[in-house]
Amino acid sequence: MAEVGESSGAKPCEEFWAKLVPSSSRYPDVEISSYEIIACSEILFSSIHKCKWCKITRYSDHSSATIQNKSSDAIVLDGTVIQTEDTVVIRCGSEITSGVDKEGYLSYRFNVLPGPESCQKKFKISMDAEHAICCICLNIWHDVVTVAPCFHNFCNGCFSEWLKRSQEKRSSVLCP
Repeated sequence: MAEVGESSGAKPCEEFWAKLVPSSSRYPDVEISSYEIIACSEILFSSIHKCKWCKITRYSDHSSATIQNKSSDAIVLDGTVIQTEDTVVIRCGSEITSGVDKEGYLSYRFNVLPGPESCQKKFKISMDAEHAICCICLNIWHDVVTVAPCFHNFCNGCFSEWLKRSQEKRSSVLCP
């Protein structure tokens, strides 16, 4: 089960926008739903105690954030040592080690999750009226249908009527 990061009083988002994924599957993910959190999680492999060790603040671009070292010791972000109270930009995929020494300290990967708005983006095709013509009635499409395998477009009513008439005359139907 994932562990929820502790909020520092900032306005929460509706859903989780990022998570810290530990390098060891023995430890839970730290799920981030607030615009600003102080992560409280295990930092040593040998300890079950949780510590407040970093503050993560979300940027308005929703793809990056800042991380501030709240630990009494330095932490490492993508190979760069971050001293206590220092703040740096963190991006999706960044690796954070909760101590200077990789040995014994737990590492996390920062993952930004896709938002619901990015999952629901609609595919939009712009088309002028000259090309939105049904080749059966020669009017602008109404209740358009696309026919496979040719992928031509027709008015639903025109195509249904044409298909009914064509099936009466032939067993195999060709594109109008």
